[in-house]
Amino acid sequence: MSTRSKLDQIDRLFCKAGVLPAASWHKLLRQKEPKLYAGELARNFNQFKTHFGITPFVSSTRNIRHDIRNPMPIPDNSIHVFQSEDVFEHVPYEDISAIIEEIHRVLKPGGLFRLSVPDYGCALMLDRSIKDTGGRPIFDPEGGGAFRDGKVVEGGHVWFPVYESVKALFDGSSFATGGEVQYLHYTMPSGQSVLDQIDYSLGFVMRTPDHDQRVMSPPRALSIVVDARKI
Repeated sequence: MSTRSKLDQIDRLFCKAGVLPAASWHKLLRQKEPKLYAGELARNFNQFKTHFGITPFVSSTRNIRHDIRNPMPIPDNSIHVFQSEDVFEHVPYEDISAIIEEIHRVLKPGGLFRLSVPDYGCALMLDRSIKDTGGRPIFDPEGGGAFRDGKVVEGGHVWFPVYESVKALFDGSSFATGGEVQYLHYTMPSGQSVLDQIDYSLGFVMRTPDHDQRVMSPPRALSIVVDARKI
C-alpha cells in the first residue's frame, strides 16, 4: 500500500491543531452500519469512505486515536464490520486473544470480523525472513522494525503467523462457541495453498493472488484470511 498523500498529512495536522474535527467513537456510532478498520486509513485505501480507522499514533477526520490492546469505549453489539489487515503480526501473540474477545463483544449479531495477516507458511515469506537454527523465522526485514539482542523492536513483526497459530486463537475465542469461522486463504502444513473465494465487497484485502503479482502465477496464499461472524 502506498504512503500517505499530502492531503492525509494536512488532515492530520489540521485535526491536531483543532482546525478540523477528528474522528470519534460518537461519529462512528452515528453511521448506519458502523465499520472499523484496525490501522491508519489513508485516502488511497478502499475502506477510506466506508470504515473508521483506529490507530494509537494519530487522529484525523477518518482515524480514531486508540490502542487496539485497550477496550473500545463503545457498547456491546454496536459494530457491523471490524477488519484488521496486516496489523496483528505487530502485536504480541499473547495479547491477541483479549483483542479478539473485545471484537466479538462489540460486533452486532451477524457482524463480521475479517482478519488478514501474512502467511509464513508461504515460501515467499519464509525465504525473505531471517531464521534460527531450526529454520523458524525470527525476523522479517520487510516487516519493518529492527532485530536487536534477540528481539524484534521498533514496530516490526513480533510473531510469524501460520494457519495453526491463527486457528488456535479462534478455537479459544468466543467465535468458536458464539460464531462461525471460515478460513478463506492459508497455507496447509503440507505447503499446499487453500484459496477459497473472498467477497471483497465486505472488506478489500491487498495481499492475495487476486491483487498481488508476487503470488498470482501460480496462485498461492500470501495472507491468512479469516472471516468470523458473531451469532
